[in-house]
Amino acid sequence: MRKIGLVGEAPNDTESIKHLMEKKYNSGFEFIFMLDRLNGSKLDSQKTKRFLRIEYESKNPEIVIFIRDLESVLPNKKMQTERKLYFSASNSVVDKKGIYLLHIYEIEALILSDIEIFNQIYNSKLSPVEDPMFIEEPKEYLREREQNYNESHNPEIFKSIRFEKAF
Repeated sequence: MRKIGLVGEAPNDTESIKHLMEKKYNSGFEFIFMLDRLNGSKLDSQKTKRFLRIEYESKNPEIVIFIRDLESVLPNKKMQTERKLYFSASNSVVDKKGIYLLHIYEIEALILSDIEIFNQIYNSKLSPVEDPMFIEEPKEYLREREQNYNESHNPEIFKSIRFEKAF
């Protein structure tokens, strides 16, 4: 069994990506959560790098996927540079076995890429978005249009999102 480590900004994000990845990589892979008690910008601290190294050595994943939100639409050179620096520093801690998964604005943009599933779950009638990468604040976009939506629902939503639509 190949271990894939997941490091993200929030437990909802890492669990959501786990559900999505299991659709494509459902046999022979074990997805494990790393640094699951550290959220958001805490991932950027030097202290966190030490914790990452300890978990990396104890859990021994073959690959580590670093899941981050850009918190901006493209182009945003400043934010892209910050995220690239984060990845480079973190990747060196895991012996360069990292893969960088950067969400343009935030993970909810992936929900917008498969809006039919969202509509089924919430019995909504949201129109398809031409390019979710250009929606500023997709979480708020969903909240404004569907009162019952909450980001804590993301792991359940991602169980149904189609891998091919999201990537």
